[in-house]
Amino acid sequence: MNPRTVSALVTNDLRQLARNPRLLVFAVALPLVMWPLMWYLTSLTTERRQERLESRTYLYAVAENPASADGATWLDRALARVGDDGRNGDDGRNGDADPEAGPAVLFERVAPPDDLPAALDDGRLHVHLAWEPVTEDGGAPRAVLTYRADLDASGTAEGYLRRALRSTRVEVREQRLAAAGFEADPADLLPVERIETASEEQTSGLLLGRILTAIIVLMMLTGGSIVATDALAGEKERGTLETLLTTAARRIEIVTAKNLSILSVALITSILNIANIVLWMQLDVIPAPEGLKLVIPVGTGLLLLFLYAPAAVLLSSALLLVSGRSKTYKEAQLLFAPVMLGALAIAAIPVLPGIALRSAIVVVPIANLGVAAREILTGTYDWPLLAAAWTVTAGAAALLARASVRTLSAEKLITASDTDAADLAGGPALFPRRVAGWFAVLWALLLVWQLNSGGGIDGRLLITINLSILGAAAWLMIARYRLPLRETLSLKPPPAAAWLGVLIAAPAGLVLANGVVRLASLAMPIPEEWLEAMADAFGADLPLWQMLFFFAVLPGIFEEIAFRGVLLHGLRARLNPVPLVLIAGIAFGFFHVDLFRIPPTSLLGVFLVIAVLRTGSIYPAMAWHALHNALALSGARIEQIGLTEEPTWWHYALALAAILLAFRLMSRPKVS
Repeated sequence: MNPRTVSALVTNDLRQLARNPRLLVFAVALPLVMWPLMWYLTSLTTERRQERLESRTYLYAVAENPASADGATWLDRALARVGDDGRNGDDGRNGDADPEAGPAVLFERVAPPDDLPAALDDGRLHVHLAWEPVTEDGGAPRAVLTYRADLDASGTAEGYLRRALRSTRVEVREQRLAAAGFEADPADLLPVERIETASEEQTSGLLLGRILTAIIVLMMLTGGSIVATDALAGEKERGTLETLLTTAARRIEIVTAKNLSILSVALITSILNIANIVLWMQLDVIPAPEGLKLVIPVGTGLLLLFLYAPAAVLLSSALLLVSGRSKTYKEAQLLFAPVMLGALAIAAIPVLPGIALRSAIVVVPIANLGVAAREILTGTYDWPLLAAAWTVTAGAAALLARASVRTLSAEKLITASDTDAADLAGGPALFPRRVAGWFAVLWALLLVWQLNSGGGIDGRLLITINLSILGAAAWLMIARYRLPLRETLSLKPPPAAAWLGVLIAAPAGLVLANGVVRLASLAMPIPEEWLEAMADAFGADLPLWQMLFFFAVLPGIFEEIAFRGVLLHGLRARLNPVPLVLIAGIAFGFFHVDLFRIPPTSLLGVFLVIAVLRTGSIYPAMAWHALHNALALSGARIEQIGLTEEPTWWHYALALAAILLAFRLMSRPKVS
């Protein structure tokens, strides 16, 4: 590939794009005005809404019932507090009102309506109060507030009145305790002081960090999709791509140039967005929305730009791939919709509560960058996890960029011809192209299921559901592509010596996996809570036979069918032995979504792939997998990861030698 040719093609594309008014609007002008406009409108509407809510008069009605006589006293005292401490919290006390509480809120009593729901619907009433005795023989009344939570005025009125009633309840209770001879002043009993350790910048950073990635991704997709649509699909429709093919430029150079053009726009969009944020927050020309008081240093802005760079590569490659597979401009626009929705859904994950970077989210491209950006803006710099998140997304971006360039260099995509040999043959011939997509969807499905399954589910049920999903997916792929069962799953008898190799390899592999865990824990210490959660999930209190059956035997069968059977069969046709072993093995590790399980299970996956390749059979891998899990479970009962004593270097050296010996025993004799 000639760099000069690629550079000339990119320069030509960018010159043409600079004359595209839609691109200038969406990729340049929109980012420049979006942030200040968003801040101004948010600040203005928030201020106007608060002024409107505080200046209006709220209408309330009280039901006539036997408890109203006692309740009237409570209500009068509560209304006197509205706008003072009753509006500022649930724990108001007797005393002076907060001088910064603002003007008192006005309430006006109206007659109880005949049709309460209709009165609340049309605004003739904002909140209705009824008094009910707690017991049949009377007692303190209970307040029942009826309102419309979806209407701003009604919900606000209910909130003011509810907090005032609660504050009055505290006041009356303290007065009665004092009148009954309580030894100390009730107000002095167990005073509670609240200390907020998060700074205003950290709180603001959390608010901004939740939405920043989604907005950056949206801008990347908006500008990039215009370039991508025009780059291949548009040129196919106009017939200009065939003219370009008659030049001296090779197809791979053309596709690489198109990819770099889209990437340039995505990076420019990212730079403009982040520079906008830093600039407007530094200048403070337009007041930021309430609760968003944040000054982003230039260094932090540069770090965010570096962080988002892999996302720009990933998204530009995806957009180019979609455009290349589209035959017309209109088809490309239709296909961009699901891509954009999916990317935005992933980018919005930082909005979800409880999602931390030190979790399985670190292996989800783009989402991990969003969580990382949120933590950076709150002042948390977990450098090993930040590096891991960047590396994962960069790796995914590199793979997709390479795949897009190689795929779009094919004759059928450049010339928009409809089919090739694999498309015509279908079935087993098409499966190697589709296997990665199937397992990507399967991984996403299992990730969503495990993130939402909760911590209280029984480990036996959890493993059964996970393995059922894997088994069903494997069967569906075999049936869909008419794969030969015996060849796909390597259902062949292994060499007799392979069984001795399994007995040697399983404990040796466990020692090496332990070493990987210890090494990884130097950068990411394993928290005790995770160990306890693992103990609960894998049923440390179960009978040993149940632990072995559910967590050793069943995974040894179903996971091997899915990974060393279907996945390995699909990847074999497209990968050389070394990348085949690494990709198939590491993919197995990533399906164990707990962050601290990925390194050791990836190592085990690599070993099991080698075992299948050397023996030509899946049976030794099944036995090795089951024995590995059984040794780990019965030896440590999941309550600790590792050995009872700290291993030394020669333990690992012996284990590695045992693994090599086991692979030697697993070799199938060569046929002369």
